[in-house]
Amino acid sequence: MTLAFQLTQNKTDAEDLYQEVFIKAYKSISKFRFQSAFYTWLYRITVNTFYNLKRSQNKMPIQEALEDGSDHLLNISEEPNDFPERNEIIIAVKEAAENLPQKQRTAFLLKHMQNLKIREISGIMGIGEGTVKKYLFRAMEKLRIELKDYRHA
Repeated sequence: MTLAFQLTQNKTDAEDLYQEVFIKAYKSISKFRFQSAFYTWLYRITVNTFYNLKRSQNKMPIQEALEDGSDHLLNISEEPNDFPERNEIIIAVKEAAENLPQKQRTAFLLKHMQNLKIREISGIMGIGEGTVKKYLFRAMEKLRIELKDYRHA
């Protein structure tokens, strides 16, 4: 469910995506060939379903991540007032990540929020490992520029 929320940035859309993914997985479980880990197969279904839904809707409604004060994007559990400086950085990273192009954002979320390996991301996104590395590099460059004010000297 976390990946679905990270992709959609909206709880309702994430629930719809999550439900659609499990329907697809249930219907096609017999096609699973054990050539990869089950969760990799499920992540790939999630990402592909998200892209298909986004294309069909032309643009999924995106809720501002900060609208409800949630920290789902970065899975932060601390209370907002516990670490005010850290929360400011978290908000800045959230906003910067939301502005990344979709494929860069997906690669970034899978790598840095889901802690997946390049090989796994490649399988999930259906692209080569070099392309994943390119998306991650470009995402990090954009984030580095956008977050330059938060770097420690």
